Amino acid sequence: MPNVTVRGDLSTPENFLATVQAESACWKTYLEYFDILDRRQPAQLAADCFTEAAHIAYDMKGAPLTFNTRSEYASFLVEATAAHEMTAHVVGQHLFVWTEGKPRLYSYVTSWQWFAANSAAGSNRPADFVTIGRAQDDFELVSGKWLISNRVVAPVAGLTAIGVAPSFGQAQS
Repeated sequence: MPNVTVRGDLSTPENFLATVQAESACWKTYLEYFDILDRRQPAQLAADCFTEAAHIAYDMKGAPLTFNTRSEYASFLVEATAAHEMTAHVVGQHLFVWTEGKPRLYSYVTSWQWFAANSAAGSNRPADFVTIGRAQDDFELVSGKWLISNRVVAPVAGLTAIGVAPSFGQAQS
């Protein structure tokens, strides 16, 4: 019987290596997404870290948001990033869990946001909003690259990590 490599199965050196390589590639895609946003690159580049049929659900501020395609999510990102003067995402502890050869990444992300509406206060001001989310991301291998196929993000504990929750949908003061 031929030797079949199964990612997520660490019982052989070949499977272990394939798993570590896949996790490294998933992690690279994951961090690339945040780097694109934080460096204010085009939102489409961040959306390209997702599969075409990606499902994304955010329940972080305001009403829960759900997107059923990469295109829907890209449109949202264009609008959302326009409201920010700056962002900084800090990824904390994380864990990969494999089920039937498919990786799921659990992680904590602190999102620091400076709203463009408050830019008159200067770029050296404290963040306008900080929150900590727990992300759950499923990955699929598409044309040789691991992309996010499903994302669910919710607050870890409360909406606001520091300060008072802003009035969403209204100009920040």
